[in-house]
Amino acid sequence: MKIILLIHHENSLGYSMLRYANFLNQGMLKRGHDVEIWGPKLYLSNHNLPDGLKKWLRYIDQFVIFPLWFKIKSKDLPSSTLYVLIDQALGIWMPLLKNKRHVVHCHDFIALKSALDRINENPTSWTGKIYQKLILKGFSKSNCFISISKNTQEELIQFLNKKPALHAQVYNAIDPLFIPGSSDVARNAIGKYLELDVKNGYILHVGGNTFYKNRVGVVELYNSWRNMTKSKLPLLMVGSAPDANLIEHFEASPFQKDIYFLVKVDDMLLLKAYQGASVFVFPSLTEGFGFPIAEAMAVGCPVMTTDEAPMNEVGGTAAVYIRSCQNKEGVGAWAKESAKVLEKVLQLTEEERANMVLKGLANAQRFGEDRISDEVERIYKKIVANEVH
Repeated sequence: MKIILLIHHENSLGYSMLRYANFLNQGMLKRGHDVEIWGPKLYLSNHNLPDGLKKWLRYIDQFVIFPLWFKIKSKDLPSSTLYVLIDQALGIWMPLLKNKRHVVHCHDFIALKSALDRINENPTSWTGKIYQKLILKGFSKSNCFISISKNTQEELIQFLNKKPALHAQVYNAIDPLFIPGSSDVARNAIGKYLELDVKNGYILHVGGNTFYKNRVGVVELYNSWRNMTKSKLPLLMVGSAPDANLIEHFEASPFQKDIYFLVKVDDMLLLKAYQGASVFVFPSLTEGFGFPIAEAMAVGCPVMTTDEAPMNEVGGTAAVYIRSCQNKEGVGAWAKESAKVLEKVLQLTEEERANMVLKGLANAQRFGEDRISDEVERIYKKIVANEVH
């Protein structure tokens, strides 16, 4: 197959989307397909200009210059070429794919739901609302979709005004890097990195500053747990540098000396962080998929996460669940309630912990790269063969 992966412009590919694009590219190349990656170049906006002006010039790069380039470039490709939008947020480009074989990968609809005032915690500007409506109008014209979770698949159907010819569900694949290892070796590595003794373990969280990651909730949960336990395990928070809101809660914590932020961590250190953790805590409000849940399980780390889709979809029967923390007024009660669950996980016997680890390892096999790539390839072939009507 000839496959064209259509991606966001080079400066807006976040970690997860970059990894997803690389996964699709490498997976299809490995299976013998001819793959190219196309995306907008920053011509007009690639200059030292005020942010407001650069923003509008970037739109011209994306939605004026790139479409013209695409039309010229695609003329030379065979009609059997498959065009892949790696993210439904690229739906504005759907008019370019009219009468071409194509598929849209759908990740999450958090931005769209926010623009429609369905998520109070994430208000959207009027320009953002217009942008999301254009995205919705665009991807709604497609008839072929692949969603990364059953939850995303169900939400997609709610947004479409039709039943698409193909609306498959294929999970994200986790990097084969994430495998079990010695907790002692891992804790030694983390200890050296932090210049801290963590031989007795630690509580781990991985995530950025977006509202739904609930990093403030993680700190409040930790505070409640420390107030009820004799243990002094530190909290390690891997991800983005803390924003002002998180810093405020951190500085107000009576246990701030035991809370550590690991910023710009590479994959090898992230692996060690998972391998050495006593428990991985992931109380997200929502997700498209929830990579860290699967990654933690793949290395043999017990997982405690939110009992909401798709977190419970990814965690299956292998995770321990807590209820969602959906409003600021209820954070205190939620934290105290969740802290009791955290204490129970940390007090598991060796046999109980081993059983939980084994269940997690078995569950993580659902997200193996080869298995997921095979599923994606099968769907791509079906579209190219004109078996979708």
